[in-house]
Amino acid sequence: MVYGNQLKIAQFLNALAQGFVQTRLEILILFVFVTALLLVFTLYFVAQKRAAQRESANRSREMLEHRLAELELSEPQIELLGSMVRFLEAGLSEHVLLVNRHVFDECARRMVQAGAASPDEMNALRLSIGFRITRPDEIPASSLELPEGSPVLLVVGTGRRLHGTLVAQAPGFMTVALGQGAMPLPENAAVTFYFHNSAGIFSFPTRVIRQLGDAVQLEHSGDIDRSQRRKYYRLSQKLPVYVKPCSARARPQESMLLDLGGGGASLTNPHSLMKNGDLVEISFSPRMEKLTLVARVVRVSRNLKVLHVRFESLSETERNRIMSYLFTQAGERRMRSR
Repeated sequence: MVYGNQLKIAQFLNALAQGFVQTRLEILILFVFVTALLLVFTLYFVAQKRAAQRESANRSREMLEHRLAELELSEPQIELLGSMVRFLEAGLSEHVLLVNRHVFDECARRMVQAGAASPDEMNALRLSIGFRITRPDEIPASSLELPEGSPVLLVVGTGRRLHGTLVAQAPGFMTVALGQGAMPLPENAAVTFYFHNSAGIFSFPTRVIRQLGDAVQLEHSGDIDRSQRRKYYRLSQKLPVYVKPCSARARPQESMLLDLGGGGASLTNPHSLMKNGDLVEISFSPRMEKLTLVARVVRVSRNLKVLHVRFESLSETERNRIMSYLFTQAGERRMRSR
């Protein structure tokens, strides 16, 4: 511990203070100088911040004008876009509405709820901007985002089922081709629209606008019903299957699928022969031509009686065939449960 003479320390500090400030006038001058210095620095930083904000606003405005020129929106649509700004979260610019689908959808939802725009107007604007789902496993915010060419299932109120293909999208309606010989649907008939992607099977309510030959026009909907959240939809499904190790000498063994999905399956383990890590070949016919797939055993359960496999090198064509089958099966089960 260090000890010192407190009196000498006090005298030293007093002398030091007197060396800097001798009078009240000097104290006042020093105070005014420091205050002015702080004020100058504050004004400088405020000016810098405002300049940065102006530059950011100008850049955002340039991006907005450039994007608007690319889209060639109509005057009513530009006015509608301007009205959406008041529904934006604080700090977001108008330009975000043209580049971020999720921000656009949230503002559109708020506008419709507030009665500031109709669903058809927002759907038309969404279509003109060009928002589409960019990932196959993403759940759409509206039926307007379903890709053309998608297989669909229409269930009329009475339970009648019609398979079709979504062939065209328009701001006020979507067109589904039903195939030759399909019985016409009456106008304004209530329909449940089923579709699928790799995330699962979904549905929404809609109504018939008009029938045009073998095609039907339906209303759009934003009330999408979610079924399952996983990378690839899976459905409990018992189906005969043959399985064998990926070896030329191995013989196929009879087995039974317990569930099936776009990424893998579960099946019984014949004679408990397969083990974790094995590469196996699976053959089955789910109401379609025979499928032969290579899979990896990722887990064995129930005392080695059940195999859980992940498909290896599955082509998109093969995956789509599996998903179409599951899609039809799920639709049939929902109808039977009603």
